[in-house]
Amino acid sequence: MTGPAAGAALVHLSARTDALFHQHFDPAFYREQLAELPAGDGIDPGPDPGAHFLSQGWKLGLWPCRWFDPLGYLALVPELRHMQFNPFLHCLEQGLEMEGHSAPFSRDRSWRHPDLRRFGCARQRGPLETTPVEYGPVRHVLRFESDRQPPLPKGRLVVQLHLYYVDMAAEMIALLARLPVTFELLLSLPETAVVADEEMISLFRAGLERLGAITLRRVPNRGRDVAPWMVSFRSELRALADRDLVLHLHSKKSPHGNYHVGWGRYLGHSLLGSTAVAAQMLGLFAEDPELGLVAPAYWPALRRAPNYGKVGDLCAHLFRRMGLGEVDPICADFPAGSFFCARAAVLRPFLTLGLEARDFPAEAGQICGTLAHAVERLLGQVPARLGLRFDMVAVDLPFEEAAHRPPPPVPVSAPQEADQRPGISTLCALAGHLDLDPGLAAVLGGALAQQQEEDELILVLAGACDALLRQIEARFAPEMAAGALRVLASASPHLAAAWNIALEEARGDLCTYLGAESLWRPQHLERLRQAALARPGTQVFFCGAGLPPSRATQLYAPQGAHGGGLAYAHRRALLDQGLRFDPGLGAADGRAAFWDLLLQLTRTGAATSLSEPSVAIAGSEPPPLPDAELRQVRVKHRNMRLCYGQDVPQIALKVPSPVHELKHRWGDLHLAESLARALEARGCRARVDILPDWYAHHPEDDAVLVMRGVTGYDPDPRHVNLLWNISHPDRVSREEMERYDHVFVSAYAEGGRVIGAMGARASVMLQCADPARFYPEVDLTGVPAHEVLFVGNSRKQRRWMPQACIERGLPLAIYGAEWQGLAPTRYVRGFHVPNDRLAAYYRAAKIVLNDHWPQMAARGFVSNRIMDVGMAGGFVISDHFEGAEAFMGHVVTCTTPAEVEDAVRHYLADEAARRDKAAALHRLVHLHHQVAHRADQILETLGPLLRRRKSQLRPPPVPGWDG
Repeated sequence: MTGPAAGAALVHLSARTDALFHQHFDPAFYREQLAELPAGDGIDPGPDPGAHFLSQGWKLGLWPCRWFDPLGYLALVPELRHMQFNPFLHCLEQGLEMEGHSAPFSRDRSWRHPDLRRFGCARQRGPLETTPVEYGPVRHVLRFESDRQPPLPKGRLVVQLHLYYVDMAAEMIALLARLPVTFELLLSLPETAVVADEEMISLFRAGLERLGAITLRRVPNRGRDVAPWMVSFRSELRALADRDLVLHLHSKKSPHGNYHVGWGRYLGHSLLGSTAVAAQMLGLFAEDPELGLVAPAYWPALRRAPNYGKVGDLCAHLFRRMGLGEVDPICADFPAGSFFCARAAVLRPFLTLGLEARDFPAEAGQICGTLAHAVERLLGQVPARLGLRFDMVAVDLPFEEAAHRPPPPVPVSAPQEADQRPGISTLCALAGHLDLDPGLAAVLGGALAQQQEEDELILVLAGACDALLRQIEARFAPEMAAGALRVLASASPHLAAAWNIALEEARGDLCTYLGAESLWRPQHLERLRQAALARPGTQVFFCGAGLPPSRATQLYAPQGAHGGGLAYAHRRALLDQGLRFDPGLGAADGRAAFWDLLLQLTRTGAATSLSEPSVAIAGSEPPPLPDAELRQVRVKHRNMRLCYGQDVPQIALKVPSPVHELKHRWGDLHLAESLARALEARGCRARVDILPDWYAHHPEDDAVLVMRGVTGYDPDPRHVNLLWNISHPDRVSREEMERYDHVFVSAYAEGGRVIGAMGARASVMLQCADPARFYPEVDLTGVPAHEVLFVGNSRKQRRWMPQACIERGLPLAIYGAEWQGLAPTRYVRGFHVPNDRLAAYYRAAKIVLNDHWPQMAARGFVSNRIMDVGMAGGFVISDHFEGAEAFMGHVVTCTTPAEVEDAVRHYLADEAARRDKAAALHRLVHLHHQVAHRADQILETLGPLLRRRKSQLRPPPVPGWDG
């Protein structure tokens, strides 16, 4: 016996394989996997999980780590099953050059840690968690807000920033301004950037008080952000001491896919999300001399990293050239996205390569396969070769929520002179039936008294307003003549329409709101003007008492929405981004529309408050909004409510059953019903729609799962659209798949091909069985015990497996419709077996026959009948299908009628063999193919997709809609 990994497993491993096994077997993951198994499975790994996997675990299809699926590997390397060879060891010893055989079937598992806090209302836990989680082996959780002062490194800090997108200069300056120490800047710009070097240097100097020396160089558009530090600034980086630090950043937009929107912001947030985050990140190096490089965890769209992709050979070549020996056979974790902080010693081997810009290919939008991608992957391996370590970091506060943390209030200060004072448009909308009583006159007069020459008050009267208009003209004639007050009329009685007219007419740089019961402190407008001058980047200001309501509170309920809205002000530029009141929301009083406007105002970030309140509202709190109006606004902002855990996802499952009267004949329907129950058990709301109901209006649907068989579906872009291709793959084109956010394929081989084309937007998800419907202990009372059983409709054609039994006189019993003329009547024992009795029929039969559509068998689509029979404890003989080896020989397969006869006669005569295979198949299906497993996989996939849409507004349901 060779190698300590063998241990009690009695497995002989070569020294190389043993080392690879220890490197890539994940004991913690293995134990976690076992802990998630259903109660009663009785699998105990003992003190040595590795030994358990080598002796037993692989035979049960258990995963040794998150990136290797033994069953999927068997499906693609079928000869291993006949050899009874551990697929993971085969991959380590011989199959690494076929990395695609393992990587496509990585488990999409998020990483959770108790230090990752999420604020808002109730946080969802488990598979349904809709707040951001991390992917990758995160070692350090950095606190977004922390009073701790970590030690800072004593050497030099050099920042290399590649600013390909020069319009992102302000964003990058904001990140670098959070560094707590003096730093040097090596700034690279593309040769074609239309900006003067002196202008760019001045911009960085003005925004960075800790900036030391700055060097700017123009670079060709080759090698993305990698060539600048490896080539253009090679001499500067080589001159650093080994312990000096290099922080590498670049302007990142990732225009090649909407699934990468936000990636650059995420990377910057993970290293420099706040001054506290930046200090803690640098402090890691001061506290740990063995730390060589830190980088953010994986972006969700790259959760299946790491792998070499198309650069394996190039990585091996570069590693040897750097004098570091052989590259790791399996790609190590790496800083995906190329934001990192490293000791200079880690970069030195790359700098010794002597590469030039011409060695990097010309930029053509490549997403993999280039020299830059190879360098990115090797950055994860070099630290270990130097006796150092590469660690991933995460921030306890997700980057999407950082903008919603209230910024420091703007201090009230004396008016300051400015070259250009922002004008303020005060907007007021009133119902036309009001009278100009003394209180209202005082409100309007007080606002006009605070105005300066650059300000204006726009008053819009809604509906019939002749009397009120005459009163205003009489009372405020001088102000109207001077242009300080403009009075307009709206034909609509809805105040939201009147507010919109005021917005359209506004000419000031700032817009603020005035109500009939508004109370302004003296100098309110001037305080607001000074705040706008002091915070030029702020878009929204709150002038009420205390801090502005949290985003989560605003989403949950509209209490005080109208009155609170009158305490807000915003830049008029937001109108160019579509900011408007929605007249379709709620009643004419406009309260629902004002709530909606506040949610729009704070959609991308928290408002900045004034240090002293200057707006209040007289009178009592208005009555609550009616439920119908509440629902309208909540549906419109539903995506963000999901992000804050204020509701649970609602999923519609679409099955192609054509008519209600015959829907019970469709196995897809029963599978969908079981899946819906599993999703609901995990906290979702789920509904099953058959074909006539596919396009019914359900405004609160968040996601659609199309169980794609014979009929295609037209996806609605308002939903997260998931396609589960369970049959008839010849009818599903690549163009159709591209219309979905994610594609599940119920076949290993076909899934591998789809993943190769679509990447992380596709995954394998076989069909499954429901243990609540199918279980070995089912009551067999009154159930016929057939020798050979086939349950299925004829499809109006001769199905070759039943036909083979008929032609050879085997004791076949058929249950199904439309067999007239296709099978002698003596074989047809019934037209239908109710789904809730199928388990008993399968369990009572000695042999259950299964077949596939020919194209499904050829492309590896596994019939769910195999899953159902296995879960029920039955024995199954099937036609052969690609990837059948994933069932580890527990499903007997045949390719010819003669093989069918031989198999049936053999197993009818061997009860022990039937019993053993049935028990093994039941164990396999129970461990890996329960409907609960599919529900978990769907929710793991759905979570990031829902979060990506959180800031998108939905069309609200029409008034009166009752669902």
